[in-house]
Amino acid sequence: MTFAVVSVHSPKPEHRAAVIDSMQRYSRVAREQPGLEWTGVVDDASGRLVGIALWESEEAAAAARPALMAEVGDDPFADWDEQPIDGLRGLVR
Repeated sequence: MTFAVVSVHSPKPEHRAAVIDSMQRYSRVAREQPGLEWTGVVDDASGRLVGIALWESEEAAAAARPALMAEVGDDPFADWDEQPIDGLRGLVR
């Protein structure tokens, strides 16, 4: 069954491009990891940015986490986003 990792960002207007860049870097690294099925960014009409990564298993997502955090873990989201990142993780049914 597919395991989803979803991150919802609410970027400040002046940092929108930086958040998009970070999300695209995350997707680029995710595409290099075993077990990734799909990843991308949805630009919501409300201004939110929704990052989605679909993995073949929770274990594949967990195994990819160190490489993903090495790429974006130090990005200053607390400064870039108007509110904390809303994250969802779970099985796609």
